[in-house]
Parts: sequence; structure tokens; C-alpha cells
Amino acid sequence: MARFVIPILLLSFPLKTLGQLSLYHLAEYQHGNIPGTEPENLNTLYDQFSLQYRWKPLKASLRIEQFYSPDSLSGDYQKISQFMLNYRRRGLDIKLGNYYETLGKGLLFRGYEISNAVYEDQVYRVKQGFYKDFLGAYAGYTDQWFSVKALTGKMLNNQLPITSDKRRENYINAGEAQGFYKSFYFGSVVMNSVFNDMTQNFLSLYTGGSVAQNISYYGEYASAVGSDQSYFNTSMDSQYGAYFNVTYSIPGFGISAELKDYHNFFIGSGFSDPPTLVKEHSYRLLNRSTHVPDLNNESGYQVELFFAPADQQLITVNHSRTINKLYDNFSSFEYFVEWYATLCKSNQLKLFADYSGDEIRFEPERYTTGIYYTHYLGSEWSLSFESEAQWLKRQFPNSAASMYHNLFGSLAVNMSTTFSATFVLEYTDDPVAADRSNTAEIETSHFFPGLSLSYRPDRRNILQLFAGERRGGPACTAGICYEVLDFKGIELRWILKL
Repeated sequence: MARFVIPILLLSFPLKTLGQLSLYHLAEYQHGNIPGTEPENLNTLYDQFSLQYRWKPLKASLRIEQFYSPDSLSGDYQKISQFMLNYRRRGLDIKLGNYYETLGKGLLFRGYEISNAVYEDQVYRVKQGFYKDFLGAYAGYTDQWFSVKALTGKMLNNQLPITSDKRRENYINAGEAQGFYKSFYFGSVVMNSVFNDMTQNFLSLYTGGSVAQNISYYGEYASAVGSDQSYFNTSMDSQYGAYFNVTYSIPGFGISAELKDYHNFFIGSGFSDPPTLVKEHSYRLLNRSTHVPDLNNESGYQVELFFAPADQQLITVNHSRTINKLYDNFSSFEYFVEWYATLCKSNQLKLFADYSGDEIRFEPERYTTGIYYTHYLGSEWSLSFESEAQWLKRQFPNSAASMYHNLFGSLAVNMSTTFSATFVLEYTDDPVAADRSNTAEIETSHFFPGLSLSYRPDRRNILQLFAGERRGGPACTAGICYEVLDFKGIELRWILKL
């Protein structure tokens, strides 16, 4: 436990400095494991400690990540995982160390961090923060007419554990220039990538802005360039990505349309994250069913419309479709509608219905519906009820189709943002999720009961406790999807922000 003394000692002293010092601390303790995995009662402790200091135009940041598990063979670690020096003054921006940056809309280059997320791969079983940063140098300048950026260094491959020495083997040199004219902007990105002794060069051109007061647009086309490919080459052997969107909105009404075409567009270690063009849901069963784009050969579109039929009501309609031609014409699609309303000031109601399918996952049809209801009891108390149901058809090649069911329900008691207690119960008869690997028989159904408690004694501290069995699966946030493992046991989290 000595490795966790440093953060605790730092928290014990008053934070009085000439500049501004901020602190973030996340600690997660688990007693349990993936159901059906030995040892059944695995003890793990993950700790993330971040400091940021500002003084006039200077900023310095440091992150320490630690993992300890006496029962695991995955290996403990204690690392300074990030550090950064930043100077910003009068449009000039210089960074050294670890930082996040996005060029254009991320077709060629995108860094990110999913706040409060702890990532654990089922193969390596090492916990770490979920982010994709860049280690190197960055310089940028912006004024009212133009902006320029240049960066060089190594991109993180966050699919590998933090204990691996192969996480930064992708060298990148890139630059971006952007010009502004009235309500329009135009830009270009050039990039050089070196990975596994393969050198690639890319060029991207983009434009965006407002055509009229209520209409905005963005378009970008990126392509590999070099001796064997020209910029506008869209043949089967070419490597390119295209994205376009247009939005129209007025008070009470809005509509947006997006197009994508990605071809052989998995670059280097996979550092690009272009727009997905699928609806990102907060609903549990729909989020778990989100289509994850395959950048090797995928095209598609998304259209979303919202309108307010009455005061304190909103209807959202979304449709998306993709075609992937890597091996065959695999398609995925979704039709989604949601109605949200505030009734009599003390009741909030959301109803949704969804019809979707994803042939790459051998799920040609999914039907999902749900109801979310919150009643405010006066003062700071409220009750929330959530219920979702899904009918899922799965059909593998040369076999008959089978229908499975997923159910989700929760009941929560909330006291403003200070306290909440939530009972969650999930059910599935899908053997992919229900079957346990350590038993001889094939389990055809399974319940996932769980109790979550959250307590916020002040604006700086958050304590969270989970006990029971939690179903994992894909989780998507800000266009980034990652796998969450099943868990059975007790989990305690402490988040501190100063």
C-alpha cells in the first residue's frame, strides 16, 4: 500500500500557491471478478492522481496512475503516465509532453479522454484511464484571419496495457492551416505517419461555416498521397475518408443530415477517429447495441429531426444506415423516435421506440422500447423509474434465426445532487451474455441485480458504491466506443476535485 501514500500525503496539506493549483483524484477498489472467472473474489485497486498548475500564461500538469492486485497475475504498476508544459499568450499556443489535439473533424487525427472512465481489457486485465493522447511537441497560432498548427511525436495505442512498451510506436508529423472569411472557414491538414516501418503521407481539405442565419455546414475529404496514389483517387486500392454535414435550425425545429465514406481508412495504429454517423444513446440497451464503424470500407448517412409540438415537449426522430463492402454488402440501420415532456411541473416523461439491425454482428433485426419517468416530490427529493425491453433476432450463415430478449429496469431515489440510491435489474436469455465459461452446461438465461449508491457531501467529493452483478458490453461516449467487462462483487469509487 506504500505506492498510494504520495497522493494521500499531498491531499493532507493546504494548497496555497502563487498561481492556481487544481487537483483530480480517482480511486476505484473492486472485490469480485468477471462471473465465471477465477479467482472469484479478486481484489484490485486503481488510482489516478492529476495535478494542474497555472501561473499567468504558463500551465503545467502531471498524472500518476497506479494499479495493485495481490490476487492477479496481470502485474502491478506505478507510472507517471502524463506530463505537460503549456504556454499560451496572445494567440500563441505551445505544448510539450502529453496533450490532446484534433485536426479538422478527426478524420486524420483525434485525441480524446473519457472522464471518470477506467478501462480494463479482458486479455490483459490491467486497469488504466481511458484516453488517447499525443506525446511530443505542439505549436499553434490563431488570430481573427487565420490559424496554424504543427505537431510532432508519438500517438498512444490505448488498446494495449499501460505496462506495455509498445504503446507508442506510431510516429506522426502533422500540420494544419485554416483561414477565416466572414462566416466561412477553409482549412487543410498534412500528415506523415510512420508505423511498423511503413511510411504514409496524407492530405485533407475542409470547409465549413454558415450559408444563412439558420443553415450551417461542414465538409472534409482526406486521402493518402504519394507515388502510388493521387489525392482524388477513389479506386478499390485507394485510401481515403469523406465526411459532410448540413444543419438547419430555428426555435422549436431543427434537422441535420450527414454523409460518410471511409475506404481502407484504418491508419497506422488506429489513431484517427472520424465521425461515426450513428445515434449515440444514453439508454442502456440502445447504447450497448451501437454500431461501431469499420473504417476499412464503410459508407452511409444519418438524418436527425427534432421539433417541439407544444410547450415543454420535444420529439426527436433519427435514421441512419451504413453499408460495409469489405467482405460482402453488410448493412446496419436504425430508426429511432423519442418523446420528452414535462407534465404539471413535477413530472418528466420520456418514451422511445427503436428498430435497428447490424449484419456484421449477425443481428438483422432489433426492436427496443422504453419508458423513463421522474416525479419530483418537492424540496430536493425525487423518484425515478426506468424500463427498457429489447427483442433481438440473431442469424448466423447457414443456420436458422433465433429470437432473444433483453430487459432492463431501475428504481432510484434521489436527493438533489447530494444522494441517490438505485436498484437495477437486467435479464437476458441471449446465451452470448448468459452462458458462463466455467460450467459444463450452457446457461440460457441470466439475471443481473445490482444496487448503486452515490453520495456527494460537498462539491469536491463524490463517493460511489456498487454491489451486485453488472452486465458489460460496448459503451459509447462522445463518438468513442469501448468494451466494459461484466462484473460481480463490490465496487467502491472516490472522486475528488480541488
